Amino acid sequence: MAITMAGLNVAYALLLAGFTAIAIYVQVTSSTLSFPLSTGTTVLTIILPLLAAVNFFGTDLLKRTLPRRASASLTLQLYLPVVLQLIQGVLTVVLATLTAEGLEPVDCILEGNWSRLYRAKDDRALERIQDTFNCCGLRSIVDRTAPRGECKNIYKDRHDSCLSPWHASMQRSAGLDFAVALAVGIFQLVQLALFTVRSSKGGWASKRYGRTIQSIGSGPSDRLLGDGTANDDDDDDEDTSPEGNNGTSGTHHDYGTTEGGPRVQPSNLGDSSEENTWRS
Repeated sequence: MAITMAGLNVAYALLLAGFTAIAIYVQVTSSTLSFPLSTGTTVLTIILPLLAAVNFFGTDLLKRTLPRRASASLTLQLYLPVVLQLIQGVLTVVLATLTAEGLEPVDCILEGNWSRLYRAKDDRALERIQDTFNCCGLRSIVDRTAPRGECKNIYKDRHDSCLSPWHASMQRSAGLDFAVALAVGIFQLVQLALFTVRSSKGGWASKRYGRTIQSIGSGPSDRLLGDGTANDDDDDDEDTSPEGNNGTSGTHHDYGTTEGGPRVQPSNLGDSSEENTWRS
């Protein structure tokens, strides 16, 4: 079981690392190609898998590292995981909503972004877009090109405008961010479900408590019957001596005679006139 859990932990860590790499790729692509995607959204998408890793692995680490009897440590162990789970859940919903907006048709937004770059004479940003998709201009090969009006003359092999491939690339990037947010949200739900199942079954504490209960009465003199009464079989199996076959008890109690010494006699009981049966 330990090997299985270790394998699951490794697989989960690799998945989160993959999600983080995808989010970083989207951030770099968005910055390079001047997508009208919020930088805050793409950066938070990078943070989301890292927060999920902290929630998944940090809780156990917190329990192992903090002193168990300190009141501040107990407060952290109780409330910090809950707060982090709430933050992750809210962030997942917000990012899924924001990235889903990038999947809708946004030609007008892209055109506004291109116009802003053209008015700012940011030819470097426009040329990065044109070079990436081997195109010129936005809606036609002569529409607001960079360098101004020279793209068609410089690049004779370019016959397509940039709006369609630029739009498709932006939608793909937004879709990747949306997939990251959705996948992290699903993993969080699975994690909470597994935690609920472990809690309902009692977890390690319940197993330890069960082992403690089973160990009660495990000693040779403390055996218990199913109804909780003591086992008296040992009392019936006492060793008997040969005299025990003649009707005497197998366990002989000698109340105090010593060989060659005086016999110890109790004082007279009852009427003093009765003869002592313990006469020497």
